[in-house]
Amino acid sequence: MFVKNKSDLLNLARNDDESRILNEMIDSMEFVLKTAQPNEFLSSSVLITDELFEIHEKSFDFSSYDRFCLLSFGKASQTMTEWVLEHFPVSFSRIIIVSPEECNENLSSRKNLISFKAGHPIPNLQSVKAAETALSVLSELSPEDLCIVLISGGGSSLLDAPDNDLPFSDYVELIENLLLTGASIHEINTLRKHYSSVKGGKLAINSKASFVSLIISDVIGNDPSFVASGPTVPDITTWKDCNEIIKKYNMENIISEAAFTILENGLQEKLPDTPSDASLFSHIHNFVIGNNILVLDNLKKRLSDNYCVKLLDYKIYGEAKVKGKELASIASSILNEKKISNSSPFCFLLFGGETTVKIDDFSGLGGRNQELALSFALSNKAKLPIYLVSFGTDGIDGNSQAAGAIVGPFTIKSENHKQIAIQALSSHDSNSFFKENGGEIITGYTGTNIMDISIICVKTNL
Repeated sequence: MFVKNKSDLLNLARNDDESRILNEMIDSMEFVLKTAQPNEFLSSSVLITDELFEIHEKSFDFSSYDRFCLLSFGKASQTMTEWVLEHFPVSFSRIIIVSPEECNENLSSRKNLISFKAGHPIPNLQSVKAAETALSVLSELSPEDLCIVLISGGGSSLLDAPDNDLPFSDYVELIENLLLTGASIHEINTLRKHYSSVKGGKLAINSKASFVSLIISDVIGNDPSFVASGPTVPDITTWKDCNEIIKKYNMENIISEAAFTILENGLQEKLPDTPSDASLFSHIHNFVIGNNILVLDNLKKRLSDNYCVKLLDYKIYGEAKVKGKELASIASSILNEKKISNSSPFCFLLFGGETTVKIDDFSGLGGRNQELALSFALSNKAKLPIYLVSFGTDGIDGNSQAAGAIVGPFTIKSENHKQIAIQALSSHDSNSFFKENGGEIITGYTGTNIMDISIICVKTNL
């Protein structure tokens, strides 16, 4: 079981219908996290024999290569690595794992393996050491060698080092300031690509070896050039794009002098843009093997056996508390306008994506999923029978230890309670609210990351 506090969540129910709804929503969470596991994605995408392996109808013959190297980074790095080591009939001369957690005992005892416990969402010195090690190892490989690269969400910060002699402290400050603005992951990763020594295809073009990158996407649109900031993918973003992002968020006077000088040199073409020429990547093969589309489609099929189900969107984005209000309005309108069949006692609305939170001076504990959920609950002023669970599939929401939250008409109990919730939302302290009043979801790291998943349930048999 992924949800460690299921009994506490079920205790929020005030009647049998709510017990059934909460149980179904928690079971749906479990289904999502199970089907989003790397072994599920890998087993359905990669076909292996003693002679070759096949991915998306492209085959690679083991006998064509002299040596094999394995590089794995991201929140799913350890689980992905375990699957490859169990199923691939070859010996890897070097294995590099970069994870937000300590390497588990099963892996750490492996021969030729080096692991790094790196930083997320801000890179740390282990992130830098991991990037430098990867560049060094990969640069020594020849065209007769094959590197299997396993990439998952979180890889942007876990494997990272500044480029162009930018001090590490200045690079960290740049990323921290971007995160505080509420910039989208695409905007943040655009700057990472240009300021990093390994992002935006730079990792791949520093090696002559053949690459096969297996990617689990945690970005809206599933563009591999933005997953982990695209270290093995050609990049079309430019220094001009970086400049526009800096101006959009009024960061001209915030970024360090060194970072600003690098930006100016890029704009004046004294520094190259990230590599975009596809011919430089002829030795690279990138495959997206997992994303939220696959999981949401499977969840819809599962729930459709018994209930009315609508898939709203795979790519919800925007300010979390604004989206919470909008989604409550959608749920209310479905109920009020009776847009669903009365033959189903409940209607489920599914969506995925990644909202943002703009942090100000009043910041407590929480994350985008908990803010979305609290906003949803506050917007249900008529106490309609609408319920929502929203969670990060990696198990960690924002700066809290919760994965997300579950809410319903039981969440806001009184006018006084409402004022406490409003204050918690405005001060980005949603986790403290849910911890005190119930609804906090605890999973810990899940070993995967396909963005956020949310499920709304509307009770229809009024």
